[in-house]
Amino acid sequence: MMHSSSNSSEVRRKIGTKTLETTWITTEGDGILVPFFKKTCWFALLFLCAFPVGALPLSIEETNNYRDIGRYFEFTIPSNPEVTLDEILKQETVWRPNPKNVISFPRSKNPVWIKVTFIHYGNFPHTFFLHLSNPVVDLFELHTEINGKWNTQWSGEQVLQKNKPIYSHLSVFPITLSANETRTIYLKIRSDNPIFSFVSIYNSRTFIAYSKKQDIFFAAYFGAGFMMFLFSLFLAHTLRYKKFFYFFFYLATVLFLNTYSTGFIQYLEFGNSNTWKNYLFPITIYSSSIFGLLFTLEFLETKHIFTNLFKVTSSYIILLLIVIPTLSVLDLRFFMQLTVVFVTISLLFTITISLMTLSKSKRKIEVILFLLAFGSLLIGASYYIFTVQGFFKPFHFASYSLPLGSAMEVFFLSLALVLRVSEYRKSNEQKQEIDLQLKIAQKLQNGLLPKKRTHALEYPLGFRYLPATDIGGDFVEIIVKENELGLFLCDVSGHGIPAAMIASMTKVSLEIWNDTLDKPALAAEKIRKSLLSSLSGHFLSAFFVYINPKENTLRIANAGHLPLIHLDREGNITSYTSYGRAINEFIKSDMIEKSFPLPKEGTFILFTDGVIEARNINTGELFGEERFYNLIKTLAKKHPQNICDTVIEEVQKFQKTKRSDDDITILALSLDKEIDLE
Repeated sequence: MMHSSSNSSEVRRKIGTKTLETTWITTEGDGILVPFFKKTCWFALLFLCAFPVGALPLSIEETNNYRDIGRYFEFTIPSNPEVTLDEILKQETVWRPNPKNVISFPRSKNPVWIKVTFIHYGNFPHTFFLHLSNPVVDLFELHTEINGKWNTQWSGEQVLQKNKPIYSHLSVFPITLSANETRTIYLKIRSDNPIFSFVSIYNSRTFIAYSKKQDIFFAAYFGAGFMMFLFSLFLAHTLRYKKFFYFFFYLATVLFLNTYSTGFIQYLEFGNSNTWKNYLFPITIYSSSIFGLLFTLEFLETKHIFTNLFKVTSSYIILLLIVIPTLSVLDLRFFMQLTVVFVTISLLFTITISLMTLSKSKRKIEVILFLLAFGSLLIGASYYIFTVQGFFKPFHFASYSLPLGSAMEVFFLSLALVLRVSEYRKSNEQKQEIDLQLKIAQKLQNGLLPKKRTHALEYPLGFRYLPATDIGGDFVEIIVKENELGLFLCDVSGHGIPAAMIASMTKVSLEIWNDTLDKPALAAEKIRKSLLSSLSGHFLSAFFVYINPKENTLRIANAGHLPLIHLDREGNITSYTSYGRAINEFIKSDMIEKSFPLPKEGTFILFTDGVIEARNINTGELFGEERFYNLIKTLAKKHPQNICDTVIEEVQKFQKTKRSDDDITILALSLDKEIDLE
């Protein structure tokens, strides 16, 4: 067979990064392509000897950066956690290809060894930086052979550039390679948490710029976060609302949590161990979940809108509090995986509550901002987690996704809080105006009460008044003339400012009685007519008592009030009353005046229905007339003031609270001038 001259061409292809040269000869005699493999086989044999099956070397150049290099790694997990590098380097060590673009071995409790081979194509030596981006504090131990000796580096060590540290919070290792040098490095990872890191390699210029940009970004982030932290503390201290306290603690935990995601936790050193950081990490996550849920429930006022959902969420918060102490008995790796589940549920709770509140709340803008806030956090956290788990391609943005998400969350929450603070400011202004009105009304109320006195016409006197609110509608007047005494007690329907205003107008109208003290029914009718235009739907019950010791006369007029009680020294009770309707603007009172002989001894007692209608807050039971009468029978020989004080104390004990549903007033007058009362 004759061979003619051939046309040849050289084709270069990379296997991994190794360039092989193959020469092809084309024959024209039989049209068959005949490859010459001699040189090709030689290079292939050298390649396979240098790199066993599964090892995929990475060619790097000083002009490029590489952020998706997990597939170039091989790993092994020795059964002995204390295995040394010498044992790892033995030929029987089984290396397996890394199955993902990230380093992820969540089920491995023993240290993981990984290796990778770099080939530097360049004309000059260059220092590259191997960066492992991980969300927790792990210890990375890098072994590399330099001039026949193995050198060891640990993560967290500083590298100086012009006498300035260019990193300390990043898990980064400098690797200096000569021109066309090939080097295999071994990396040991000790992790108390699930191991998941995505790996990048930078040239010197890019890494220095990256480190500076990251420092500036996170300095601005933590600076703004700290200012917001102080602002939330100011709001909590100034406004004293629970929601602002919860936001303060939530923001504090989120900021601390981001010291982990950004690596700045490396700056915090206590002792020679970093173990405490790994334990504090899940505790911080649980704390942020708890305060985030508390803030959500309080800010969105879930308790008033969705009672059942509030109870379920509160129970879940209690569950989180119970789970935290189990860290002392559970394996930290399992506890971390449990934490991821619980924090996911917490976020779902928050978003569910927000969506449900949006349909019913009147504050639509605030709820929308709240949704945007936690939605931003959820997106940032999800992107970061899916990246380190290998579901997403590791882009450079992933390093910033979680802090950016939390920054957007704080921003939207701040806007929502500003709206709420503005609302509270208006509310406070209105409250201040109401408080001013209340103070004026309280002064009016104090003017309605009898002046502090212990006697009237030398008769011992006692009085107690307990309003249901800051001001009330009960009113007492004691009119003393020479040899004449008038006692007046009224109860205006309702309580608060309207009742107090009507009571004050009643006091003014009561001057009518002052001129005709011995004619209580006539005075009562005149007072009713003077109040008709001012009652505005209210009504008042009243009792008029006229006493003339000289004439031994007791005269009464009753406008729909409880009777006057006479308690003798033996504990016997006599009631004095007469017909008459409550004073109102629609129906005449038709009061009938009655006269009685004035008893020689004992105590007269006037009281409002707030005494007998006092209600036990636990059972709903009323204090009642029977209990009241039995009580005062035991006080038959007591001083009038002692009687009043004891009744009020017993009513409060019965209610289980010092606040009543209605105003309570009691007035007592002893008819014994010289008897020694207790």
